[in-house]
Amino acid sequence: MTMNRSIFTAILVFVFSSGFFAQDGGKAASHQGAVQEYEILDRPRAPYTNAARQNGVEGIVSLRVQLLATGRIGRVTPVTSLPFGLTEQAISSARRISFRPRMVNGKPVDIIINVDYRFTLYYENSDSDITTKVAITSMPPPDIRRSEIIPEAEGRIAVEVFFGADGRVSVFRYVSPLSDEQKRKIDEAVAKIEFRPAIHKSGKPMSVTKVVDYEVD
Repeated sequence: MTMNRSIFTAILVFVFSSGFFAQDGGKAASHQGAVQEYEILDRPRAPYTNAARQNGVEGIVSLRVQLLATGRIGRVTPVTSLPFGLTEQAISSARRISFRPRMVNGKPVDIIINVDYRFTLYYENSDSDITTKVAITSMPPPDIRRSEIIPEAEGRIAVEVFFGADGRVSVFRYVSPLSDEQKRKIDEAVAKIEFRPAIHKSGKPMSVTKVVDYEVD
């Protein structure tokens, strides 16, 4: 049996060393007083190693990541690890995170956040080993108007979605060109999708990816 592809399902949570939480998306919501919180601009994926894939390793690598006032990544320290090179893959990806620093009284400061990388093996929904395809039972539309997207799209937004065997759902890849604000709205819409998981030929639920289309008015 050969998997088509393997992924990590994206950074789940960022945490200040002080305990402040900012949900996936990277931008902390608090703007109290003269403090403007950091904003994550790009979160590179951490790919599987062949050895980890062949041994069916799944799980989470948790890291403590220093966001320097200079806009660069400082120390990256593993809190929890996975074998077969996955910890190293997570560290390498964390070092390539881009961000805007936290500002205090108009000046950038260093902070430390926790970053989790979840590694999950999956199939494409169209794979022949998937005998029962993922079934979407509810897919609320995004808060995006037709006039807001490029005319060539003809009111259609395509996005590749990760459907987890455990019921998790998230954006895997934006197929259509979107602004950062439109991506945020797509993230919110995808999080509301309800579905029945795909079933592998072994009879077990299996994580898959599938491209879905949103029609916007």
